[in-house]
Amino acid sequence: MFEDKDAEIRGKPAAPPGKPPSDQPNPSVDKWAVVIGISDYQGVANDLRYCDDDARDMYNYLLAKGYPKGNIKLLLDKKATAKAIISAIDWLNSWEGLNSEVVFFYSGHGSTYDGYNDGDNEYRDEAIVSTDLYLILDGQLRQKFSTFSSQKISFTFDSCFSGGMDDLQGSGRVVVAVCGETQYSWDGTSDQQNGVFTYYFVGTPSAGLQTYGTVEGAFAYAEPLARDFVLQQYNAPMDPQMYDQYAGDWTF
Repeated sequence: MFEDKDAEIRGKPAAPPGKPPSDQPNPSVDKWAVVIGISDYQGVANDLRYCDDDARDMYNYLLAKGYPKGNIKLLLDKKATAKAIISAIDWLNSWEGLNSEVVFFYSGHGSTYDGYNDGDNEYRDEAIVSTDLYLILDGQLRQKFSTFSSQKISFTFDSCFSGGMDDLQGSGRVVVAVCGETQYSWDGTSDQQNGVFTYYFVGTPSAGLQTYGTVEGAFAYAEPLARDFVLQQYNAPMDPQMYDQYAGDWTF
């Protein structure tokens, strides 16, 4: 539950005409992303291990797929406050258009909250958790993205209870969640250096996105591997979900 009222913009010297600085948005490439990874949470003992690595891997993948550096907001650990996350979504909204390719990727804690009216009929809502321990509910994310006009949006949530992020479904969108809405997601091993699902979806040289280049292909590759690994390693269920309303394959 977070409300943003302002945002800060830092200016930099102008580059020669026709060639924007690499860390400034490049509107000529209509690809935009917000990538969030939080391993370090303020004032709590249950930090995570590899969520920031998940985000870095996704960020590097997007760069390799032609996303300009300035078209990606990368928020890691202490920079991923609730205010910064909301501001990044607003920034995304300010640049995206009907023909834009848009990516929202989150790896970190997930949580639930009972009884808050966030615009849906659920009593229990799912949420992502900012580094400063605000809950940003699925309905609040739905409301923030309701004004987007892009018909090509990919959401990925590597977080507990993320199956409940189906509130973000819509025409032209694909939502990937690493587990059911009552399940936990899991950090991987020291060999993997990722969340279990992201390891198979993004992280390794032979991961789903590296091989297939589509959300659907990467999910089909990662889903059984992540599910079986968690069952064998942790004796727990983790059933990745995909809610796909994009026509054809969502290709980066």
